[in-house]
Amino acid sequence: MTEGRVEVGDIVKFFCETMLDDGTPVQKLDKPISKGIGTGDLIRCLDNATIGMTSGQVKTFRVTPKEAFGNFDDNFIRTIPIEYFKNNKIEPRVGIRIRTVNGDCPVKSISAKEVEVDYNHPLAGKNLVFRNRVEGIT
Repeated sequence: MTEGRVEVGDIVKFFCETMLDDGTPVQKLDKPISKGIGTGDLIRCLDNATIGMTSGQVKTFRVTPKEAFGNFDDNFIRTIPIEYFKNNKIEPRVGIRIRTVNGDCPVKSISAKEVEVDYNHPLAGKNLVFRNRVEGIT
């Protein structure tokens, strides 16, 4: 830690609010969290924006999809045979989220033979605004 500024390797206690570009709230932390900077605990854009901040400082910044969760990719919409769901005693419904190795993914559509599932991150393709307030640096 140099002169109270966040450096790679520091543990930073902070509040973070995430919004869509139009101001729609996505996530707001009620309590501060502590994360290592540059350790892979945070998405890279949040790591990069936090480096150099001081305790008590607030920073608001906008990021593109590429800098956050990537662009929406039609190739990440996959069809799964409906038999898979039947064999696993899952009743697919549009909008439900199913647990996958890539996280929880929403069912987009259902036909007699297939279920369409979106493996994109929920914020893929979205411009985001972060408001980050550093509470402490160790």
